[in-house]
Amino acid sequence: MRTFLIRHINTLWLAIAGISLSLLLISPDTISQESISQFLGSLGTMALLVYIGLSLARSLLMIPSTPIILAGAVSFPEQLLIVFLISLVGIVVGGILVYSFPSFGDYGSYLESKYPDKIRFLKEKMHGPYSFWIVMGWSIFPLVPTDVICYVAGLVKMNFKKMLTALVIGELPLIVLYIYLGTEVGEWLRI
Repeated sequence: MRTFLIRHINTLWLAIAGISLSLLLISPDTISQESISQFLGSLGTMALLVYIGLSLARSLLMIPSTPIILAGAVSFPEQLLIVFLISLVGIVVGGILVYSFPSFGDYGSYLESKYPDKIRFLKEKMHGPYSFWIVMGWSIFPLVPTDVICYVAGLVKMNFKKMLTALVIGELPLIVLYIYLGTEVGEWLRI
């Protein structure tokens, strides 16, 4: 079984990603803040472990971190520090995977086909002295996928520690904002 998994890891990963993307296309509400929160709520005591798994697998499944962070804040309003730490670790793990293994599961081809102009632009800009600030600025902006900047940072061989530091600094305010918004939405839903 183990050799089968090792030999076919890319195929299995692509199948999971393909199923996830198909679900998103057929029913965009499948992976939303509300659906994730309802799913976590139905799990009872296992919910936090599933949330950790979702946060860590998010990048592999090509799911944005925003709905997962918001759902965590709605689902675990008494454990916001834990939601913060899990979210940060999930984003960092995703960034490291995309930076270190851009061809894993053909993820690089997916990003190249989905964001060709952004990647071309970033490749040009990342060779200069402002690569740290570009990664940080990209990470703090909520409407762009963080995985793209980590992918490009890996392609241009940006210093790993520099990329990771810029990623964390950029993501910190966003995670705090999403947790705050998720808490507010959760309070509104519980009224």
